[in-house]
Amino acid sequence: MIQMKREMKEENLETIGRRIRKLRLLHGFKQEIIAREIGLSQTAYSKIETGDTSLTIGRASAIARFFGMSLTELLSWEESVLK
Repeated sequence: MIQMKREMKEENLETIGRRIRKLRLLHGFKQEIIAREIGLSQTAYSKIETGDTSLTIGRASAIARFFGMSLTELLSWEESVLK
């Protein structure tokens, strides 16, 4: 049971991280720019994109604000929505 929850959490972090990475690339930003704007090191921000670290609501909200969207929009954003 605990292993399944851990796997689900890791999958969700990876999914959110990939979504954030796609959004960043779509807008042409480097990791360093976003990291600086939200108060993180580039390494810490990179770990968010790869799903290697937990993403707090505060950090997710800061990333959403950076892209001019709500937290709900960030968490549900898909590239196909823009096409």
